[in-house]
Amino acid sequence: MPLVYCNHGIRDYRKKPISINTRGYWEFQCTVTGNNRMQTLGPPALEGSEDHNFWVSSPDSTHGWISSEINPSEIAVFHFSDVPESLARLFKGATTLSTRLDRETLEEILDLAKAMTPQVYSPDYTSPIQFDICCGRLSLIFLQNAESLLEHTHWDRHDQTVRASIAWYCSHMNEGIGIQETADKMGYSVSQLRKIFTKTRGIGPNKVFEECRMNRARELIEHGTMSIIEISMECGYRNQSSFSRAFRKYNDLSPLQFKKLTRKLSPPAPS
Repeated sequence: MPLVYCNHGIRDYRKKPISINTRGYWEFQCTVTGNNRMQTLGPPALEGSEDHNFWVSSPDSTHGWISSEINPSEIAVFHFSDVPESLARLFKGATTLSTRLDRETLEEILDLAKAMTPQVYSPDYTSPIQFDICCGRLSLIFLQNAESLLEHTHWDRHDQTVRASIAWYCSHMNEGIGIQETADKMGYSVSQLRKIFTKTRGIGPNKVFEECRMNRARELIEHGTMSIIEISMECGYRNQSSFSRAFRKYNDLSPLQFKKLTRKLSPPAPS
């Protein structure tokens, strides 16, 4: 279980929040002191709980970190390329799970981070074994707390599947992906994923994904730094024509009309 990043120390996520992005690795992050929250692209979920201080995220998780605390917090963070199968199995249809640890366990994780950080930057022949032990210990800590987490919260696997699908789609839409690729990534067939979306949201994934594309398109147009053709590619359309047709159908305005409208509605720049 190669450890590709490890760090610890004082962080002020209130003044300097961590922007939302996809890490690409399994992330273990704990807040030893203070109160931090995970910020995601989608609606608030279990991972955003203020009561939680230990998070595990899959490589597809798209998130950042924020805090409302005035005082900085102390954190420990680890990025692994892989985790034990017993932990990975919990993440079918989910991108992040979290729980609350007691003070003694938090201190243990902080000690692990202090011991592993030098090994990441100056590894020796024992480092691979130490990384495996570290990942195993972190996974065990989470699994020992996961049972009570899942028993005492309304954790809906179908809802988590939908959230994970949306998060993965949003972070990969510029690649021109669709429901087939998303279903494959989530470990379901296309028909299974459609049933899960319909049961959870009342609409199919294609309509949800189209809404994601349109939200992203409007955001980029309002931002005003990209051309229409660049925006169409960023939102996963094959060409500008198909993007413009879809945008007009969804918004009753062409992208250029929407751009002009947002400029009219924008407050004038201070002189």
